[in-house]
Amino acid sequence: MDFVTNDGIKINYQIKGNGKPIIFVAGFGGYQEVWTMQVDYFTKMGYQVITYDHRNFGRSQRTKNDHTLQRLTDDLIELVQCLGIKQAVFVGHSMGGSLLFNLIKTAPDLVKLAVIVDQTPFMLNTSDWSYGFMNYTLSNYVREAKMVPAVHETLRGIDNRVAMKLNNARIDHPFSRSDNFDLLCEHIAHDWRGVVKDSQVPIDVIAAVQGPYYNFLFAKWMTTQNDRVNMALVDNCGHDIMAEVPDRFNQILRHFLLKNRYLSN
Repeated sequence: MDFVTNDGIKINYQIKGNGKPIIFVAGFGGYQEVWTMQVDYFTKMGYQVITYDHRNFGRSQRTKNDHTLQRLTDDLIELVQCLGIKQAVFVGHSMGGSLLFNLIKTAPDLVKLAVIVDQTPFMLNTSDWSYGFMNYTLSNYVREAKMVPAVHETLRGIDNRVAMKLNNARIDHPFSRSDNFDLLCEHIAHDWRGVVKDSQVPIDVIAAVQGPYYNFLFAKWMTTQNDRVNMALVDNCGHDIMAEVPDRFNQILRHFLLKNRYLSN
């Protein structure tokens, strides 16, 4: 299904099930198919599950304009409004987590719970911040970001139950890193630590202990800044937790939903 944003861009989304909504937000270069095992599991639990592709990603329309996190946040808000949803749980992976930080800042009333999946609130390392992305700093990140990181994003690959759909999406709708480089650089430069400290919205963060990109203790730092933040650390997987170890991820997310009394109908 598609809806059209207020600037005329078609956004592809999928909606399945009935009940309280959970909206899954993919990361940079991501596809909604990465949430395949979450769609099945939480639909069966009685939730309404919504996935979508960002503009310029996946099955959504390609555009040379408005490659910003604010525009992507506005697209998400417009999708929620289009569907008549007043409040939802949002689950964001990687850059999708940064988008959720911005959603908390921009439209907190929409967010019952934000679940951040393996995304630090600040990606640039400094003399007093060691939780950035790999070796990125203010002085080198534009140069470094031009190259795909020379590490494996996953620890042992994507679960076979996810891999086929995800690989087909990649083949059918190729992603261009160069065409979205402006978005990537903006994503890297944002500092969301103030949002973490000030949020009145509950935030749960799920971090990979063996993830290739971040020191997982960023999640611990988040819990020390705000009593509304909780964390779960996941062993034996890389950055794509929900697709590498989907059964474990689903149990963690289910726990967070129940803890926040977001019960299925």
